[in-house]
Amino acid sequence: MPTIRETLVESYHLVNPADANPLGILHGGHMMDWLVNAGTLTASRVARGEVVLAFLDDVFFIRPVHVGDMVRIKAWVEYVGKSSMEVGVLAEAGKNSSNFSTATLSYMVFVAVSPRGEPREVATKVEPGRDEALYEAAKNRWLERRAKVADRRAKAEEVTPLAPDSEWKVTSYRIVLSSDTVYGNAMFGGRLLKILDELSDVVASRFAQGVVVTGNVDNMSFYWPMRVGDIVEVTTALNYVGKTSMEIGIKVICEDPYTGRRHHATTSYYTFVHLGSDARPAPVPQYVPKTEDEKKRWEEGKQRSEQRRRRLEEVKEIIEKGVFIMPSN
Repeated sequence: MPTIRETLVESYHLVNPADANPLGILHGGHMMDWLVNAGTLTASRVARGEVVLAFLDDVFFIRPVHVGDMVRIKAWVEYVGKSSMEVGVLAEAGKNSSNFSTATLSYMVFVAVSPRGEPREVATKVEPGRDEALYEAAKNRWLERRAKVADRRAKAEEVTPLAPDSEWKVTSYRIVLSSDTVYGNAMFGGRLLKILDELSDVVASRFAQGVVVTGNVDNMSFYWPMRVGDIVEVTTALNYVGKTSMEIGIKVICEDPYTGRRHHATTSYYTFVHLGSDARPAPVPQYVPKTEDEKKRWEEGKQRSEQRRRRLEEVKEIIEKGVFIMPSN
């Protein structure tokens, strides 16, 4: 059985102008795509076959990444259940490998699936080796997540529209293409996260009337797979506004064009920060919720904003101590 360190993979990316916003800062969606790509790679090697992204933990963008920077992504498997795997991902960035610093750290859950898309058992288990703390923390997260996703089937039936009366929202439709996949016919999670970032950016930049950057992506569960030929409906709406930041709510509905059946694929919350011409946080316009739905989403968004501040401090502490960050072999 491999140790945690033996599952470690690394990938490198050079940030090009096409990857960045007008201020030369890397789009969060590109970073998310790279993170999921690396996570998929290490999970599929352990599972010896197709895997899909089932859960994404909070992602905080600790520092901006600029055009010309080199990005190093590390991904490793920390724990293996029956068919799921806890995967850690770390992104570091700098002008060269001698001055890398942490850009983001997160955890993901991948599920091994058969060619028909059904969960299958992972025969290979991972041993902690020298990283007992990583292993135990991952095992505890795995146990906690089992309780959180117990109502996955019920969640998949929640297809009521997001923010039906909101002035600040965008709804976009697309068909899942074979180019959106990696294995089989299931849509690649990294591709979806990139699309969600782009559509959320539309709402945030329109409201802020300027350039915005992704500051955070809340944890998200995937309730229903999106397959080639399915129609994907993505609605993004403004929920809450702070001094320089905005929370954008997202709901993804998957529709089978042959039967018309619709399922709730996932819901998430992205936080964007408005930037001035000097690339520093700048104030956003005042927002006053009017409808009952807007007021409800505002209050919920305000609570999440307060929780994010606490979680961000926890993540920064983890990064500073380096306890749960996988070192190079």
